[in-house]
Amino acid sequence: MPKAIKLATAPVSWGVDHMGRPNLPQWSVVLDQIADAGFHYTELGPLGYLPEDTRLIREEMQKRQLQVVGAALLAPLGDAQNRSRTLNETRRLAGLVSATGGGFLILVDWSPERHVTAGRSKAAGRLQGQARREFHALINEIGRVCHHEFNISAAAHPHAGSYLEFEDEIDQLMEATDPTYVTLAIDTGHSVYAEIDPAALLARYVARTSYINFKDISASVLAQARDKELPFLTAVDQGVFCCLGDGAVDFDGFCRELTKIGFGGPAVIEQDRSPVTFSSALDDARRAIRFIKERGLALI
Repeated sequence: MPKAIKLATAPVSWGVDHMGRPNLPQWSVVLDQIADAGFHYTELGPLGYLPEDTRLIREEMQKRQLQVVGAALLAPLGDAQNRSRTLNETRRLAGLVSATGGGFLILVDWSPERHVTAGRSKAAGRLQGQARREFHALINEIGRVCHHEFNISAAAHPHAGSYLEFEDEIDQLMEATDPTYVTLAIDTGHSVYAEIDPAALLARYVARTSYINFKDISASVLAQARDKELPFLTAVDQGVFCCLGDGAVDFDGFCRELTKIGFGGPAVIEQDRSPVTFSSALDDARRAIRFIKERGLALI
C-alpha cells in the first residue's frame, strides 16, 4: 500500500516569496484562494506575512478547512554575523508552525550576493573554509532547535541564487550535518535551474528527503536568464517558473521515483511569481492540482 502524500501549496504561488516585495496580496485573500483551488494543506508563508497569533491562524485555517504543513525561513544563512537574528527568527517561525499543527521548517538561504549568479555554477562563488563550516553549523543548529525545542523537522531547500544551489553544495551540506536534525526539501524547478536531475537527486538522498516542492520551469525563459545573466528575482518576474506541465521538468520520471521509494511526506505545489501576476494564480493552482492528480500518485 503506497503512502499518501499531503498535496499542499504556499503563498509564494500568489507572489509572496519574501517580505521585501512591494504590493503583496492580503493574506486573507490568498488563504481564500488556496482553499478555493481545492487544497487542504498549505505553508504559512514567510515570517511577517501572517500575524504572529497562533490562535488567529488556527481559526483562519479551520474556517477554510486548511491544515498547516510548515513554513519557509528565508535568511542569509551564509552570513555568520547574522547568526543571532537568524536563530531568533527560527524560533519565532518554528513556534508558529508547531503551534498551528505543522511539522516542517523549510530552510532557504537568502543571500543577495548569490542571487546574481542564479543557475550559473561556474560564475557562482562558493563558501570556503571557515565560512562554509559556519554555514553548515548554523543549518545544523537550526535543525537542532526545531527538533528539540519545537518537535518539528528542519528541511534544507536547495534554491536558485543561494549558497545551497548546486550538487557540490548539496553533497557538502548532507555530509556535514546530522541527519537527525537536517533533512532535504527537493524542489523540481530549482533543481532544473541548477542543472540537477531532481529524480536522480531524490534517488541519491532517499533517506534524507522529507519534503518535496512540485515546481515547473520554462526552458526558454531559463535559457534567456542564463544568457543575460539575470538575477534570481528578475528571472522570477520574467516568468521563469510556469504552471505545472508547461515547462521542462520531467514530472513523470520524478513521480515514478516518488512512488518507487514510497515517499509519504508533504509535496507542495509552487509557482514563484511576481505579485503583479496575482490575477492568474488561482487558475494556475487549479490546473496544477489536476496535472499532479493525473500523475497517479497516492494523494490526500
